[in-house]
Formats: sequence, structure tokens, C-alpha cells
Amino acid sequence: MSENNNNHAELLLREVLNEALLRDLFLFIILYIFLLAQGWNSLLLLLYPIISFSFSLFFRIIGTNKKRLKSNSNLIYYNPMGIENKNANRLFFVSLLQLILLFWIGAESIYHPQLIEDFSLYFNITYFLIYSFGFFWIFIGIWNNCKIILDLNDLEEKNLEKENLVISELKFKRIELISYLNIIVFILLNLINAIFILINDLGINVSFTEILPGTGIEDSEPLYLPFTVLIFLIASPLMTGILIKIIYYEVSSLSELEIKSRIKNLPSEIQTQIIENLKSINRKSVDDEFVEK
Repeated sequence: MSENNNNHAELLLREVLNEALLRDLFLFIILYIFLLAQGWNSLLLLLYPIISFSFSLFFRIIGTNKKRLKSNSNLIYYNPMGIENKNANRLFFVSLLQLILLFWIGAESIYHPQLIEDFSLYFNITYFLIYSFGFFWIFIGIWNNCKIILDLNDLEEKNLEKENLVISELKFKRIELISYLNIIVFILLNLINAIFILINDLGINVSFTEILPGTGIEDSEPLYLPFTVLIFLIASPLMTGILIKIIYYEVSSLSELEIKSRIKNLPSEIQTQIIENLKSINRKSVDDEFVEK
């Protein structure tokens, strides 16, 4: 029994650790090691790319697992959280940009420490804009991506229209709410951050210091970060987690009547196949009281 469990676990691990995920891990870890080699003492700024990359890994693993389960049927395009691999690529790209910016500001603090005060304005605006944009980016086009669709083009039934049939999608009011909330939070966070940075430049202290690898060389100043960066650290991933949960529940929670009403024109054997595959992909896609008839 234990040998079977070990083989099963090894198979699952092999399926999750695909080429794309290993590529992302390798590249991120290598760049992060280069960054740590500069001698960063404070880890606050280094948390931001880790958070972005963690969300990227989450979507990458979900997308890989979904692709494995979907292999049972080519009929179903199951995207209750959007196109996960696209979300993973976007967040991975953003996490790499953050690492590059951190490496740049760290190197500048060592080789051109007298310029850190001049660069701080541009860094504070750009770095946190990029961080928040990653979480904003994955919700662009949710009305096109967050759906469960049947592709009828490969069916051999002659009497069926060869088209895509939408089984479940976000309601328009939900799309409006999520889109407007996403835009408002993104703009508001970056606007408040820019205001705090400008206030701090006017001589009013609304910031705290962040020690860079070269801080102290030629009596160079540390990097001054506005207090709003702490809000960025929590608000963007928290809002994303809540919205993803709402979208997933909205799209994947299908009742028996909802499923049957959408596929009632299909042959009974195909209806059975679709329902069984939805069960295999996500047990929550149908009610607990669902009984095959």
C-alpha cells in the first residue's frame, strides 16, 4: 500500500513540476540570489517580488493540474479563474521587473551612492506601481476569460451546430463591480503613494528609512519609503485573493438545473459525458444533491 502511495505521490509531483514551472523557479531563484549577494540587510523590499511570484506559482500549479484533469475531455474549456497560465506569466513578468529594479537601486547605492537621493522619487513611484499593476493586470478581460465553455466543433454529431456553448460565466453586475473596484483601488493606491512621496520631498516626514547595500558609503543617505508601501504590501494581494474567490465561486457553482438547461439540446450520452467530466475537474461544479438520472 505504501509503495502505491509513493508511486502516486511521485506521479502527482512529476505532473505538477512541469517545464514552465521549473523554468520560472530557476530564473526567479537565480536572480534573487544575485540580489542577496549585494548584501541587503533589510528584507522589506525583497518581500514584494516574493509575493508576486507566489501568486504566479499558484496560478501555474492550478493551470497545470487543470490541464491534466481536462485531458479526459476536449469538449470543456474550464476557466473559473480566467486563463491561469496567462495570469501566471503576467505575475512572473512583474516579479522579474521588481527584482531588476531592486538590483539596480542596490547597485547604484554601491557605485553611485551620491545619486540615491535623486533616484528615490523615481524608484518609489515605479517599484510600487509595477507591484500593484501585476495584481491589477490579471483582472483585465475577465469577461472574456472567466468562463466554462463547451467546444462542439470536434463532435461528430451531424445535427449539432458547431460552435462554442457557454455553460457558466460571470454575471454582468459582477463584472462591473470587480472591474470598477479593481481600477479604483489600483489608481487610489498609486495616487496616495505619489502624494506621500511629494509631501516627504517637501520636508514633511511621512516616511521611514530602508537601508540599501551601499548606505553609508561616502555618507550616502538610506532610501526613504512612504508609509503607504506597507498598505501596498497587504492591500493588493488581499484584494486579489478575495476577488479570485468571488469569481471562482460565481463561475464554478453550477446546479443540476443550470447544467441541464444549457446542454438540453445535446444528445443524452454527450450530456452524461459533460457532467461526468465537470465532476472530475471540480466536484463543486454541481450541487451536493446532484443525482444522475
